[in-house]
Amino acid sequence: MTNETRNENRDVNNHLEYSTGRISRIIADHTFFPEQNDPLFYTDSNSMRMGTILFEVEMIRGSFAGQVLEASYFMNSPANVYFEVGDRVSVRIFEFEGEISTVEIRHPERSELLIGAIVLFLVFLCLIGGKRGMFSVLSLIFTLFCIMFLLIPLTIAGYPVILMTFIIITLITVTSITLLAGITPKSISAILGCLIGTLFATIFAYVVGSLVQVSGYNMSNVAHIIHLADNVQISGLFTSSVLVASIGAVMDTSMSIASAMEEVKQANSDITTRKLFKSGFNIGRDIMGTMSNTLILAFIGGSLSLLLFMHTTNTSFSQFINNDFIAMEIIKGIAGSLGIILTAPFTTLIASKLLTTQNHIKD
Repeated sequence: MTNETRNENRDVNNHLEYSTGRISRIIADHTFFPEQNDPLFYTDSNSMRMGTILFEVEMIRGSFAGQVLEASYFMNSPANVYFEVGDRVSVRIFEFEGEISTVEIRHPERSELLIGAIVLFLVFLCLIGGKRGMFSVLSLIFTLFCIMFLLIPLTIAGYPVILMTFIIITLITVTSITLLAGITPKSISAILGCLIGTLFATIFAYVVGSLVQVSGYNMSNVAHIIHLADNVQISGLFTSSVLVASIGAVMDTSMSIASAMEEVKQANSDITTRKLFKSGFNIGRDIMGTMSNTLILAFIGGSLSLLLFMHTTNTSFSQFINNDFIAMEIIKGIAGSLGIILTAPFTTLIASKLLTTQNHIKD
């Protein structure tokens, strides 16, 4: 039997679905409060329960819509939610050989609230940003489309992940900046400066990652990826993640410098290329300092819980610096910051040439 035949039989007989339901009744509550002398689970006897609650859930979405199912909810953490009748929940339903095997409540149903928050953000962006805000929305939609429908499928299909990421990042950069600024010396300078800085960041992440033996195999969920999508070039995933994580800050830096230099040029149309470069470089120095700080803090924020854990367990510096996750975050932060640092002089150099050349052409 071929792999395709086995997969088809598995899909016919087994079915996993996450659907939305509404709790209609509490069937049984088998939870308890941990003992205060239980160091493994006890945190606060008045706020944490453990055990299982059985709910009757009316399904309102998915292939089981309209059915009433008995769903279990396992409580074993302070992060658990205390559901009540009427709450909307995300339900995991697994069918085995055509029959419902397990029904579990996984999370509160958050989709509508999160979508509402996204819509609110886009509305404020359009209202305050005006025409440019609308173009920013289009740019954001295009970026998400490229990541979700180009980068991820191509990566799963087994294409070179680093090369594909850089090509798609280039497409995103060109489209986003062109939407905001058109095809002008400013936009061309920002695009070229951004791509040069990003290229150096990519090379740095790849080389240093190889030297310290950090790659995509050190990232979370890799075992599942290998099992479900064995064509993926796992070794390049880490460098790809650095590219995606840093491109926003690098693009912001290049565009900010190019825009400021255009304003300087408009205020003093007779400024020389040398003086414009000097002004732009001074602007770039200010921007690169704050943007690098922003990028480093963003990466630290993503690993804050691990940093707290290591501090409370008196982790030694050697153990801290050699941790896989910490090593990856350090490389990400430095690579992204290096991209910003190198974007500044290249954007300044290109913009000073193009903006003054444009002035000579008009004359």
